[in-house]
Amino acid sequence: MPLTTATFTPQIFCTENATKGRELMKSTWILLGAAALAAACHAPAQAQLFSDDMSNGASWGMNISPDTDVAATFGYDYSADGIPEAPNSVGGPATTGVKLEANNGDGNDIGSYFTLYPTGQSFSGNIQLRFDAWMNHDADERVGAARGTTEFLGGGLGYDNVTADVASGAQLIVTGDGGSGSDYRAFKSPPQFFIDGSAMEGGSRNGAIAYHTDFFPEVAAPAVQGQTALSAAGSPGFQWVTFEVNTIGNLVNFWLEKPGGERHLIVRYDKTDTSDGSAGVSTDGNISLFYADFFSSISPRPDLTFGIIDNVVVSTVPEPATVALAGLAGLGLVALRRRGR
Repeated sequence: MPLTTATFTPQIFCTENATKGRELMKSTWILLGAAALAAACHAPAQAQLFSDDMSNGASWGMNISPDTDVAATFGYDYSADGIPEAPNSVGGPATTGVKLEANNGDGNDIGSYFTLYPTGQSFSGNIQLRFDAWMNHDADERVGAARGTTEFLGGGLGYDNVTADVASGAQLIVTGDGGSGSDYRAFKSPPQFFIDGSAMEGGSRNGAIAYHTDFFPEVAAPAVQGQTALSAAGSPGFQWVTFEVNTIGNLVNFWLEKPGGERHLIVRYDKTDTSDGSAGVSTDGNISLFYADFFSSISPRPDLTFGIIDNVVVSTVPEPATVALAGLAGLGLVALRRRGR
């Protein structure tokens, strides 16, 4: 979320000791600046518009590719795969979510994909979508150069409730195994528009660049899965990440966040900009959750090739001016405390 920076001009005051006065002023404004930053980073509470722990699919719709070899299993207990509780779970069935599968069942070498969306929902204005995601794959087969391990997971804003692929709204999808030359794919649609790699935050869509490998080092699969190979550095396989897409004014921001709070900006763009060849994009509409195997190859271990989504939340985003006012309020509190000493 962008933060506005307030510029403060302190009034000059006279003291018996001008030097001490200047030192006091300097230290005071350093403290006040820190307080303003802290207040800005902890903006007023966001209003929650929608949430779902993905334990029941009754309120969700599903649009499917021509090849129907896909599955969304709500209320799936992912602890059976050695996967720990999602970072934003609160009470209830803590290790259940929706399990996502594509191109795993019928044996046809055809790409397949689908979009999930909450029925009867529509959002507009400054909003954000957040959800916890886990991407699993057959790491041993990937290291052995087998085909069929690369699948995509993601979601976005401005969904039209009917499109099965990524050609609706502002979306981000990523691979879990780093098996594509375009592991990070962002869209402005319709018509479907693929954000150029040069416009991505790391300057490329490839997960193998340092920008991504530094944030996502190799990790091991859960021990119960019996895999010996590690994930590919640069892609978020075998770990919980929180997807966030937010829109503030004309800007759309796509982030991935680790459970510890470390955040990784994937791309930021102006949704009204058409100079890139797109038609721009509207973020008004529904939210979407997307899963795909775009390739014709089939995983040799479909039992290890899937995604999990848990804890879907849509909230309002405070206006930047509101954040700035929160910073000013923090300044006032610190100043009053110092004057009272």
